Amino acid sequence: MLIATAGHIDHGKSTLVRALTGVETDRLPEERKRGISIDLGFAHWLPGEGEILGFVDVPGHERFVKNMLAGVVAADFAMLVVAADDGIMPQTVEHVQILDLLGIGAGMVALTKCDKVPAGRVQEIRRAVEALLAGTALAGSPFFAVSAATGEGVADLAAALREAARQEPERKAAGRNFRLAVDRVFSVPGSGTVVTGTAATGELATGDRLVLSPGGQAVRVRSLQRASHAVDRVVAGDRCALNLSGIGTEDAGRGDWLVVPAMHAPTAHIAARLKILPDRPALRHNAEIHVHLGTADIGARVLMRGQSALAPGSEAMVVLALAEETSACVGDRLIIRDHAGQHTLGGGHVVDPFARRRQKKQLRDAVWAAIRPGRPLETLNALLAIEDHAVIPEIFERMFNLDAVTAAEIYRQADARILGRSRRQVLRDRDVTAMGQQLEDVLETHHRDHPTEPGLPPRQLEAALPAGIVGDVRQAIVRMLIDERRIEAIGTMLRRPGHLVAGNDEETRAWQRLLQVAHDRRESAFTSGEIAGLMGMEEKDAISLIMRRRGSGEIRRITDDRFMLGTRLAAYAQLGLELSAPSGPKGFSAAQYRDAIGTGRGLAIQILEFFDRIGVTARNGELRLIRNEYERILRQTANLERGMSPQVYLQKTRKGRR
Repeated sequence: MLIATAGHIDHGKSTLVRALTGVETDRLPEERKRGISIDLGFAHWLPGEGEILGFVDVPGHERFVKNMLAGVVAADFAMLVVAADDGIMPQTVEHVQILDLLGIGAGMVALTKCDKVPAGRVQEIRRAVEALLAGTALAGSPFFAVSAATGEGVADLAAALREAARQEPERKAAGRNFRLAVDRVFSVPGSGTVVTGTAATGELATGDRLVLSPGGQAVRVRSLQRASHAVDRVVAGDRCALNLSGIGTEDAGRGDWLVVPAMHAPTAHIAARLKILPDRPALRHNAEIHVHLGTADIGARVLMRGQSALAPGSEAMVVLALAEETSACVGDRLIIRDHAGQHTLGGGHVVDPFARRRQKKQLRDAVWAAIRPGRPLETLNALLAIEDHAVIPEIFERMFNLDAVTAAEIYRQADARILGRSRRQVLRDRDVTAMGQQLEDVLETHHRDHPTEPGLPPRQLEAALPAGIVGDVRQAIVRMLIDERRIEAIGTMLRRPGHLVAGNDEETRAWQRLLQVAHDRRESAFTSGEIAGLMGMEEKDAISLIMRRRGSGEIRRITDDRFMLGTRLAAYAQLGLELSAPSGPKGFSAAQYRDAIGTGRGLAIQILEFFDRIGVTARNGELRLIRNEYERILRQTANLERGMSPQVYLQKTRKGRR
């Protein structure tokens, strides 16, 4: 358990921590010279087997509240310290407000310096503090009258802290990626750069790789310490030190985050629900403020829509336009202070870490209303129900810091799937089914209304899908229907299976028979002579039929005298794309491709050279990669054949046999 002290300057916070742990938290020479805490101090207490209590001792001077905020934000538990001789002072009040705004509801009150005042004074201060805490998250906290000088009450306080630690629920490490806000950076001779902080979520092991965000530097964890002891692993809630390779001390600082690579997504526009303190002035639109998020202190402007100001004691959704990028997740607590950084104005929590993406007011408001901190499954179901809203899996998973296993389980529970390649989208299964049926209905209607046309171009059919469906996903839904044989890709057109173009019935029947014969052949490529022989017709008539149907994409000329069905070529391109994935950026060889498509070497080379000519492949010496947009390229190049004159097409077809 991590315990944060809170309270006014010179009320005995550091002295009490030293009495409990034996550790002097004032580490800076100036702190020891002046007798006050300026920066964060840390101490570990190991009172028994398996027990670790961490203390973050925060400064109590009003000038150093920003340092106090950097320490208290990671705490599980608060120890409010009030001197019995002074009583409640300005920073006592401000620290209580901050703890309440951060939602820290577990804690206790230590009334210090009780040896200096009569018992009646102690009771008087207790009643005053109880009144101060009333209505806050710390209301009802237990009180302990102590004196670090005499030891009075310290043992009882220590026992209560140990019991609170035993009762404290563990932070869940499973389901979330590792994330830590950096509060200190220093160098250790012989080891290098060390950063410290409290693991907010997830777990981390020696050797793991992280990213320092928002800067983007890649680092590796060389070693770990917890409670000043070397360990191989730390989990959420652990106060720890990380020895990192890959950066110097000048590269990192308080306010940075250590995250897994997938979580590195810096943002400068955060939607937050803010609450303004009752005793503060109204917060106006475009006001300049300081935002304290994690351990960072960032300048920002408050952007409001539909109102010019937030009244004292009120709360509302706002956008915080940050002067610097940072890392943020749904539910992160934050504090705002005035432009000069002297007064706490209010606080709240992050609703949307990527608010700049939400441009249209109606859609933006619907998305923000759907987001539920700490409940990603409910959020996903609500987001998927928003009309014309695309749920991008990478964005959703970053918003909640979900690891891959947990994200997959959430999608399963939501009866959703991910479609798309370079741009992916989460869709409910029932919505995918409905959209597939919608596209079938569109084709049926087109065939009925335009019987002389072969079908619809893919882009025209995809346009029937809802506006919120991204381009890659539109193509994925069409591919799904083709794979399920609910629609057919015939050259550059899409049609319902079995659709015949009205017109010259004899030619249509001949063409359909030619396609069927070509489909039934063992060899996927054929010459005009071979297909004519199988159909029992003159070769010149077969060539003439193919020539009249040029540009449909149903049959493609891959060499001067060899042809192949367009659907087979598309399938071979898809096999090459699948072969490209494990081969990496270098590509695959002709031999690997031959084995993948199951043909002879000669035909494999001819197919690859055809792909080279039309741009389906990208060459890297003798290696190749299939371009992701191969379907579009096949359609476009088929259209080029449509514009080719019959003489040129016939000449190219017969060229190889002259």
